[in-house]
Amino acid sequence: MEIHRVFATIDTHTAGGSTRIITAGVPFLPGKSITEKCAYFKRNYDPIRKLLLTEPRGHKDAYGAVITEATHPHADLGVFFMTASEYLPTCVHSSIGVATALLHTGVLKQKEPDGELVFETPGGTIALEPNFQSGRLASIDLQTSPTYIQSRDVSLRVGGKELRVSLAFSSVFFVLIHAGQNGMDLKVENLPEFIATGKQILAEANQRFATHHPELPEVTGFALALFYEPVGKNHLKDVVVGRTGTVDRSPCGAGTGALATLQAVRGDLASGEHLVVESVIGTHFDVQIIRPVEVGGHPGGIPRVRGSAYVTGFHQFILDAEDPLREGFVLR
Repeated sequence: MEIHRVFATIDTHTAGGSTRIITAGVPFLPGKSITEKCAYFKRNYDPIRKLLLTEPRGHKDAYGAVITEATHPHADLGVFFMTASEYLPTCVHSSIGVATALLHTGVLKQKEPDGELVFETPGGTIALEPNFQSGRLASIDLQTSPTYIQSRDVSLRVGGKELRVSLAFSSVFFVLIHAGQNGMDLKVENLPEFIATGKQILAEANQRFATHHPELPEVTGFALALFYEPVGKNHLKDVVVGRTGTVDRSPCGAGTGALATLQAVRGDLASGEHLVVESVIGTHFDVQIIRPVEVGGHPGGIPRVRGSAYVTGFHQFILDAEDPLREGFVLR
């Protein structure tokens, strides 16, 4: 065996959503902003993403994060996010995982008086507030960028069936679908049907509806289909499907913000009122709309999401110079 490269990671899960945080092995990334650093990594080191997030070391639904120096004067660190198939401008569950891992390992220290941490991401700076109970990190609050509802209850024909959907922006563009229209409960055993339908919905939505963020012109196209159903008062359950059939194990932090915004725009959730969003595996995020806003003429809000993450392992990965699968593989 000839060891060609070594990478160190901290692995976490946030409400079931995994994040592989790369802490060593990535060369210096030049750039005047975290966006430029991410772009440099994508151009020159994308094989690292493939190596660590796809099989045989990862899987098709894996998430990752790269820690780097911040360029923003008030940020504690820079971080960008990726999956087994793409790069993300930001990621709520992975941000909570990064903060948890770095607080536990002492890389980040609890700050006083407000304890707020600031991360610089390609999607902008985000503020995270750790919540400690009896000296133990219990959860983290993350205030996302403004979300908005592009359209409510519009018709979309999928597979010969007419569906009513809502279109939302929350870090990425979502199609929100009440699961009852499929005649199926949100259960693990029904995931194959939701995955197939979700892919169709996204394909049709991207054919029929245009997306345009007034301040983020580079973010286009519907990326995620979110199916939801009511569980009780201020309690929803969801499953989130990506364009390639990926499934978020967590309730999806950005999706949780989109759902809360939809409820608020409908008048079913007051500012500051809490909404619980449960995943298909039974984990949950707590979310509230801090205040309503308007984005590009669309009604929206500022969500604050609370979740808990857990460190699952510290790993060293190697690249054998003779490994024929040096960039991994993905089976769909």
